Amino acid sequence: GVAFANYNMWLLLFVIVTSGVLVVTPSATRWFFGHFRDHVSEPEIKFLFVLLFFLGGLAAAANSEAVLTAYLLGLVMASALHGNRRVVEHMRSTVFTMLTPFYFLKAGSYVLLPALWLNLGITVILFLVKMVTKVVGVYPTCLAFGLRGKVAKYTTGMMSTGLTFGTISALFGLSHGYINQTQYTVLVAVVIGSAVIPTMVAQAFFRPQVVIPPETQAVEATPAAGRAEEAQARAH
Repeated sequence: GVAFANYNMWLLLFVIVTSGVLVVTPSATRWFFGHFRDHVSEPEIKFLFVLLFFLGGLAAAANSEAVLTAYLLGLVMASALHGNRRVVEHMRSTVFTMLTPFYFLKAGSYVLLPALWLNLGITVILFLVKMVTKVVGVYPTCLAFGLRGKVAKYTTGMMSTGLTFGTISALFGLSHGYINQTQYTVLVAVVIGSAVIPTMVAQAFFRPQVVIPPETQAVEATPAAGRAEEAQARAH
């Protein structure tokens, strides 16, 4: 991003405003949720979308990728949203239903299937390189944190997929003329393959058996029961 950024006033404005928003957002979110939570109109969701669209529009004006600001906001707001499970669930359902499909449809619309077949060899080579770097980076880290056996292998397969940031980088390069459509097709195929194939292998062969203690099940069932009662109360 640093190597290909457009260094102008818009970028400077984007960096300054985004940095300021990220600093004040956690405390502002806690204050807003404390004063306006549990309203039927759900102002918490509107507040989050205002931040997302504002920073996303500013990123687009600075010739950057709007989706990157969503990740930055997610990082700084994790602690503020930790105790607001209902807001997180509603945001997740809204984003996965209305926003995420359009992004991946746009990214997939530039893929050329004939180019993928003609460049199958380099695609396989890049896929293997990505798998080697994934294993070298994740598996020793799992061992360092005390994970062994199937758990370490399962974690290695599931983590560091690079799906979203890989497609973002490829789409950025294509839209700004740094790569052509054939190169974009190869990169996206490698990114998707390196995310899907290890996940399928990990789920099929290395998925550990997790036994949830009864007391944990009771704790997890309590919020669900509370949400069901709340929904019934709203219906009446």
